[in-house]
Amino acid sequence: MSGTGCAVVHSGTVVHPAPGRGDGGDVVICRGVVSRACPHDPVPVDADGLLVTPGLVDIHVHGAAGHDLTEPNPAAWRTVLDRHLSAGTTTVLATLASTSKERTAAALATAAALISHGHAPTLAGVHLEGPCLAPEQRGAHDPAHLRTPRQLLAELTPLPPALHMVTLAPELPGANELITHLVGGGVRVSAGHSAATGEDLAEARWLGLSHLAHLWSGQSTLTRPALHRVPGLLEYSLASGEVSAEVIADGHHLPAALLTIALRCLGPERLCLVSDATAGMGLAPGSTFRTGASRGRVHDGYAATTDHTSLCGGVTPLAAGVARMRELTAAPVEDVLTMATATPARTAGLYPRKGSLLPGADGDVVLFSPDLSVRAVVLGGHLLSSAGAERVR
Repeated sequence: MSGTGCAVVHSGTVVHPAPGRGDGGDVVICRGVVSRACPHDPVPVDADGLLVTPGLVDIHVHGAAGHDLTEPNPAAWRTVLDRHLSAGTTTVLATLASTSKERTAAALATAAALISHGHAPTLAGVHLEGPCLAPEQRGAHDPAHLRTPRQLLAELTPLPPALHMVTLAPELPGANELITHLVGGGVRVSAGHSAATGEDLAEARWLGLSHLAHLWSGQSTLTRPALHRVPGLLEYSLASGEVSAEVIADGHHLPAALLTIALRCLGPERLCLVSDATAGMGLAPGSTFRTGASRGRVHDGYAATTDHTSLCGGVTPLAAGVARMRELTAAPVEDVLTMATATPARTAGLYPRKGSLLPGADGDVVLFSPDLSVRAVVLGGHLLSSAGAERVR
């Protein structure tokens, strides 16, 4: 991008997500960083009538525009990241669904190269969703490519430099050793696609597991094997007082009642919105696509496996989930935006550089209309146009 990376976003309503608070009024970006002032003649960005927020942070993105991030092609990765950027997502954890160890390693290498050469400014790292998943909770993941924690431990020793998060089933044999290895190397660990008991979750939590993948999707639930009821991973997730968790608020994965329950149990400072967007994002209904080693088909607003036995990720960007969460739960705008900015940034260990407008944060900003449609995006102090952004050029 050309220019100095200096801008001042003025005349809008600045929404500061919890828990941090920035200065009221204008958002000043100097040399790509939020600042109190800028001596370099910043470009004015008129946000009159709009909401001004930090750039959206999506920690669960598989692809877009027909491209899956298990492809080791840098051009495909840039296409995916650009599609999400144009929709307001300025920070992405590239999420790899279960596939072969060779494709996983190649994708991790692609991510490392893009980051090290500065060719993907929105890419914060890689999130492995699998391959250490419970077969009975695998969802759309290809069972042929599930592997044991001990196998993955060997693959991830030494830790790849781009690896940032791993979602696994903590009840699997060898998971504790894998969790210890990952956490010791600064990698976030998430429970997902799992049939874990409360004891499994507690032990994993003690070892450093800190997050729970997409609530109600790939989680064991309440059972009654005899007289007494036994909570599943879902109930333990909702009852937890410490871990963060995520929901896919696209209006298809979860109905309003479940989104409301998740928000009431966890609150906006522990509940993340994610897109779970696949290569199907941006494709017409009826189109097929690959996610990891599985295949999906796009329907009207959602995707399913080609055999129609499971949902297969999302087909809309995170901003669409922001608007949908607001519509379905009537949560305050500040809370909904917190769930798509500060909370996922904290979950990924990126806050306050990401997900905030505090001085020193990256100069990533989204301008929303009052109905939470994205009107424009600022990345590192550079104004990018989006479909409805002409009025703020």
